Amino acid sequence: MKTRLFYAILVAAGICLQGCTNSYAKDRGEAKENSAGERLEISFRFQRGGIASSQYAIWIEDETGRLVRTLYATSFTAEGGYEYRKDALPVWVSKAKPQALSSAQIDAITGATPRSGMATYQWDGTDDKGNRVPTGTYTFFIEGTLYWKSRVIYSGILDWGGKEQDSISIKVQRFHPSQTNEHMITELKARYIKN
Repeated sequence: MKTRLFYAILVAAGICLQGCTNSYAKDRGEAKENSAGERLEISFRFQRGGIASSQYAIWIEDETGRLVRTLYATSFTAEGGYEYRKDALPVWVSKAKPQALSSAQIDAITGATPRSGMATYQWDGTDDKGNRVPTGTYTFFIEGTLYWKSRVIYSGILDWGGKEQDSISIKVQRFHPSQTNEHMITELKARYIKN
């Protein structure tokens, strides 16, 4: 009887952790953003696929193309999957160089591949070291490995420190298009908010 109860508690805790990860990350981001007074908010509907799919990363670059901050990367790729699956987020891997990051740095940006549903990520205007970035033009990127070599990259430009943007225009690039899992990321919206 005690064994079954213990097992039921473990299963329930596991389900909560899987379902609560995104909202926990969002809540942590909102706490930071309130003190900063401005933020970039990116949201989209995520549809998890099967084998060799469902990997994505979100990052910010400055005007020179230098990676300023990784907001999120799926743990499979960031924790070494890029070594034997070269088609898993190759642009992010080349920019972020996860092989040179410490385990603490990897832990700070990764999470398990989320469940299907809406996902929201926020940037508070800090770099990977927690320093405030100067005002200027920044580009956000979302790279998704849809199915094997089939990938998509979404990007948008914002003027950090400039006027609020309720809707940021988003550019889409597709590589090796395939109908399999092509709708992994939909309903993508980005806005720059100033309080």
